[in-house]
Amino acid sequence: MKRFLTFMSSALILGLTLTGCTNVPPPNPPQNQNPQQTTQNTKLPEAEAGATRESVLGPEKRVVMGFYTDPEGPVPGSKETMLKNAKLLDEVAFFWYAFDATGKVKPSGKVDLSIKEAAQKNGSKAYALVHNMNLTGTVGFDANLAHKVLSNSGIRANLVTNLVNLTTKDGWDGISVDIEKAPPGDRNNFSAFVSELAKALKAKDKVLNISIPAKFVDYPSDLWSGAYDYAAIGKAADQIILMTYDEHGLGTTQGPVASEGWVDRVIKFAVGKIPKEKIVMGLPVYSFDWGTNKPTMPDYLSYAQTLERAKKHGVEIVTDPNAKVPQFVYTANGIRHEVYFENIASLRAKMDNALKYKLHGVAVWRLGMEDPAIWDQLIRTYGTNKETREKK
Repeated sequence: MKRFLTFMSSALILGLTLTGCTNVPPPNPPQNQNPQQTTQNTKLPEAEAGATRESVLGPEKRVVMGFYTDPEGPVPGSKETMLKNAKLLDEVAFFWYAFDATGKVKPSGKVDLSIKEAAQKNGSKAYALVHNMNLTGTVGFDANLAHKVLSNSGIRANLVTNLVNLTTKDGWDGISVDIEKAPPGDRNNFSAFVSELAKALKAKDKVLNISIPAKFVDYPSDLWSGAYDYAAIGKAADQIILMTYDEHGLGTTQGPVASEGWVDRVIKFAVGKIPKEKIVMGLPVYSFDWGTNKPTMPDYLSYAQTLERAKKHGVEIVTDPNAKVPQFVYTANGIRHEVYFENIASLRAKMDNALKYKLHGVAVWRLGMEDPAIWDQLIRTYGTNKETREKK
């Protein structure tokens, strides 16, 4: 999961916080440093059941994953779309858990294990997602909490034990970790945590996937991405969710959420550090609307809300020829707005990248916000849990 829109109430602020579970602008390289079709299947693939790790891991497997969140204000939740498309999903990560400074795991969402069980009955692996996000007070990812837990080996061990116990107590197939904004000084500590948790979960036949911020050059001192050692994390975790978003978002001026060229650059860097059979590419299915009155604080919208806004203002949706993403411009109350979003065409281009690099799969952030056409034309074409093959 990368996040953070400004709304009129704290509940709506939360909606922005969950924008892509990473919407901090990419770092600017220091001076004097240089960074380094789909084919149509006639048979509809279905997610397969079976032993947890064997059924989703390995170089011959590819997966479609979805992130499940609760609704916040006008931002839709994931329940309806997840249940409707359950047989097309191999994995679902439920954004329901956080942790405190002692390593205790605590609910942070509307935990409903019957929904988790419904996903599993339809063949999906269900993961408990744990994060370091404050949902009250100062909303956002808590760097201080991450440091307190990661830097203390004893507390880290408590968190590992509690996460493993959560999977066995409530029947989760694994853990999805979305710890963001960890201080760069905790780079080795975060890698150690991933290694310790992976070992403990593997002993119970559970899966570990880790969400990491997108980057195309590694600056260990960078405040946003420095803590995430791609090579070390890729060696330990079972799956790496590469959050290929937000190229533009909260804190930046207008632009594509994930242009084709930027995504390709991020993937090229990642496959040089992480085994490609572990990489799950993030698919952003949300939109941002920038107004000149708040140029770095865009509204966070679902696909449906985006089309409604374009229709309301009677404007034409066009495709940026370079970024290969849809966009439109409108004026309301004297304020000029620019909107960037993703539809089936732009997502197909990204899916083609996943096939080109023979990645392990794709992950939709977040279920319920997408162009519904992806289920019929994109995810089905990509196929669930099938051998990765090059685009022909």
